[in-house]
Amino acid sequence: MVAELHAGDRVAIVEDDEANLRAVVWTLEDLDLEPIWVPPDPRGVDFLIEGVRSVAGAVISDHRLGKKMSIPYYGAEFVARSNQRKVPAVLMTSYANSDESTSIRAWRADIPRLLNRGTDAGDPTKIRGALEQAKAECLGEFSQERRAYQAVVRVKGLRAGPSGTVAEVVVTAWRPSEAVDVPASIITDGLSIEDGRLRGTRFVADVNIYAESGGDLYFKNIRPAPKLPEAWR
Repeated sequence: MVAELHAGDRVAIVEDDEANLRAVVWTLEDLDLEPIWVPPDPRGVDFLIEGVRSVAGAVISDHRLGKKMSIPYYGAEFVARSNQRKVPAVLMTSYANSDESTSIRAWRADIPRLLNRGTDAGDPTKIRGALEQAKAECLGEFSQERRAYQAVVRVKGLRAGPSGTVAEVVVTAWRPSEAVDVPASIITDGLSIEDGRLRGTRFVADVNIYAESGGDLYFKNIRPAPKLPEAWR
């Protein structure tokens, strides 16, 4: 397989917590990979990507990177942009449950695998699988669960979230009885409308409708749904 990792491959770790860093270092060493610590760069995502690219062929990043200094981006944005630039990247966080529908969801289309620090940081099999999946997607190889299909999405409800309005949406082609949370901003940006007009709105997006869980869903290329024929109303 082209996407396989090999002994001695260098993997960067973007992390600002020493204990978390050590845990990932040990797991990478168990895989015979060479871990290289790259601290978050306060100058911006572009500088961090180039810093990683100069020392390693792949990267594992924390999500909340601003514990010790002011960092103007989340790890989710860094990981997504890194994958867009064909530097395989994996996101690992202790805040998957609280952040996956907000600051992570906005970038989920370009995050091949989201790892939970509590259960995955010490698991060599999951770490290897995540890195190889990221490498495969950078080469244009997507699993069924990660491929996007055009789907109609309906906004069922709205509520206030810690970082802005959250839209509860239903993807009929995925699970018609289950709503998932999406930052309202990514919908309003795509449709050019205000939050207050979202409830009940239908739109079209590219969605990975074979995703196993709601947290794995992504929404991209959001655009207005075609108007229904007059005879249907």
